[in-house]
Amino acid sequence: MQIDQKKMSFLPILLSLPFITVATPGLTQQNSLNFISEVKGDVKIQRSGRKNYQKAYGGELLDSSDSLRLGQGASTKVVCNNLSVWNIKSPGEFSVSSGCRFTGKPVLLRNGSNRAPTRAPNDQTIPYIISPRDTAILSDKLTLRWNAVKDATNYQVKLRGPGVNWTTEVKQPEVVYSGKETLQPGSRYRIIVTADNGVSSESEAPAGFTLISEDDAKRVKAEITQLQKQSLTDESKTLALAYLYKSNNLNAAAIDLLAGLVKQGSRTTSVYQLLGSLYQQVGLHRLGKEQYLTALKLAKAEKNLEAQAIIQTSLGEIDIVLDNLQQAFESLQAAQSGYRNLGDEQQVQQLQQKLDDLKGRLPE
Repeated sequence: MQIDQKKMSFLPILLSLPFITVATPGLTQQNSLNFISEVKGDVKIQRSGRKNYQKAYGGELLDSSDSLRLGQGASTKVVCNNLSVWNIKSPGEFSVSSGCRFTGKPVLLRNGSNRAPTRAPNDQTIPYIISPRDTAILSDKLTLRWNAVKDATNYQVKLRGPGVNWTTEVKQPEVVYSGKETLQPGSRYRIIVTADNGVSSESEAPAGFTLISEDDAKRVKAEITQLQKQSLTDESKTLALAYLYKSNNLNAAAIDLLAGLVKQGSRTTSVYQLLGSLYQQVGLHRLGKEQYLTALKLAKAEKNLEAQAIIQTSLGEIDIVLDNLQQAFESLQAAQSGYRNLGDEQQVQQLQQKLDDLKGRLPE
């Protein structure tokens, strides 16, 4: 996962990005997130519930019940849920629970539940909000962006929320917030964009963001400082930071980081996969599908069966929302076949239930 050092010049400005923490009740070990950041040589994963080992490529999420097996001369690094880095350099078999010990307060979380489907998901005739959308921010120095509507030459932009009643008009599909009103920590703000043809962003769904408290920002900044001190490649560190942001609902910052890697030419499957997941989470389904399709192409090129199955499942979910039911059925079938080859009967059965439900909705 090594990339050109010169291309990562944006890393020093990471601490200037917005931060958030969201209290999550009842955290358990199942909520925690560990992932393989680097792989050299013969490294394999044994998933809980599967008989066979599979090749590790880097970027895979690990449960505490999984195991790693390293061949002679192989090495790997795992970023653990508490931001420590587990560096394995010797051959043998290692349980994830022994290297990434659960502390009861994980920093990296699996909290990426998808939002409810929108009424008109990413309709190109609607100036739907792109950013900030279903996210949290640190300061009121932000840029609002939305979908450019064909033939629209003017947009009215409103920002509404506690203490803020800001309106402006622009010709381009973005604007820097320039209001004098101060955003209130902990408060949610709504963005409303109306094109000059009368179509509003709220024709899709309400969208906005939340400003967090100084105490929450301070804690997450400390966690980022801790992570930046770890010995990781630039791309691995950026991916870890994106997971940290995502764990704290800081979706806009995570998307910006990963979009930066994509712009620089990253060819790492997990980068596109996570970016697709973030777009999917905030309801930008078409953008998510684009990233997933690139991730799938990369996964096929490296013959990464598990990544293919995960991505095909996500593509199926997105196409259901977009009402592309035949494409969704085909993606879920491909995912089921992949999990069958991996020996994951639990996933096979879960996908069968989805396929049965979807089959009844397909045209005769």
